[in-house]
Amino acid sequence: MRLTTLSLLALLSLSACDKPVQENPLFPLVQGKKWVYQVETTYDEPDAKTVSYTMEMSNLGSAELSDGSTAWVRRSNMGHEYWLRSDKEGITRVAMKGPLKERAIMDEVETTVLPNALTVGATWTNATVPYVLRRRNEKPADFRYLPKYQNLPIVFTVVELDAKLDTPAGHFEQCARVEGKLEILLWSDDAFAYRPNHLVQQEWYCPGVGLAQVERIEPTTTKLLQGGKMRMRLLEMH
Repeated sequence: MRLTTLSLLALLSLSACDKPVQENPLFPLVQGKKWVYQVETTYDEPDAKTVSYTMEMSNLGSAELSDGSTAWVRRSNMGHEYWLRSDKEGITRVAMKGPLKERAIMDEVETTVLPNALTVGATWTNATVPYVLRRRNEKPADFRYLPKYQNLPIVFTVVELDAKLDTPAGHFEQCARVEGKLEILLWSDDAFAYRPNHLVQQEWYCPGVGLAQVERIEPTTTKLLQGGKMRMRLLEMH
């Protein structure tokens, strides 16, 4: 199912209190809320470097899908739109629109963002790509652009529900910390063979705040590859 940008704008609610009937405090979708994050990627040696930029995410409100259901739209300052569904099971992404696309494209399989009934040990699986890993001497360099490393399964597990977190936006408590693990085969200089390598992602969701921090670790395994760490921290929210 395809949704044009004009259709999106026409369907967005203008109500200042536009929010799901059952708003999830760990992932607020109420219209008008905005988050500002610092995204910092630090690449491993050799040729170590750090790349940093600021990203904003805003809730636009609700939109009606062609099947009559309601989605909640978020847009980044880079032009990406995320269409989210909120129901008794939790928050799922149902469609996306890139900054150069005229239409929002429905996901073939809905992506679980955050279940409602969180318990320590609960798991779910999503598709992802490497964020940091890149080839030093080949093009395209970033793994995310290689078909072999697209739509990889990452398994998320709820690690704790009472985590404390400090970011530039403040001190938060009773946060849910979620850990995702992804295993891929990479060449290892130490073993002189391909070996399973774990990519680890941690996410912190805090009450009334939502996503407050993300960390992704993708280690370097060979001189021909460069890995590192990506961290996204909440700077401020409105």
